[in-house]
Parts: sequence; structure tokens; C-alpha cells
Amino acid sequence: MKRIAVIGSGIAGLSAAYYLSRRHEVHSFERDNRIGGHTHTVMVESERGPIPVDTGFIVHNDRTYPLLTRLFEELGVRRYPTEMSMSINCAEC
Repeated sequence: MKRIAVIGSGIAGLSAAYYLSRRHEVHSFERDNRIGGHTHTVMVESERGPIPVDTGFIVHNDRTYPLLTRLFEELGVRRYPTEMSMSINCAEC
């Protein structure tokens, strides 16, 4: 059994640590005061009260992210179908 250091706790670091820990002793290191890297949810006040807003990784699909999808299934992470859209408002236009 090897001792392995994983630097960073974003999706790549956490995935590496998870899979490596099956056969090795893994130690994760993160310089921030939270885990998750770009995957970060913050609570934002709205007229209906606080709502969670994802500020990082917000969309994925089976075709583009097959390994992430497989990891979510293995970990029992529920996924929900969504639609991606974008709108632009320009008062001067």
C-alpha cells in the first residue's frame, strides 16, 4: 500500500482521492477553508427567501461527462434533468 498525497479538493482532486483510496492510503490537501474547488454553492437572498445558487460547475450531461456521471451513480448522487438557456438584456439596444 502506497501513501499518496492529492493536492486540491475540486472535482478532480476528490475523484482521484476517492478512487486511489481503494488501494492506497490517501491524504488530501486543500489551501482554501472549504472543499469543492470551482464546485461551490452559496445561499443568496431573494424575495422568496434564501435560495442555493451554484457558482461553479452547474451543468453536465451523459455524453460530455461520462466519467462524472458514472461517479455520481456510484456515490448515489441524485441528478435532475434541466434545461440550459441564456438571455441578454441591453437597455441601450
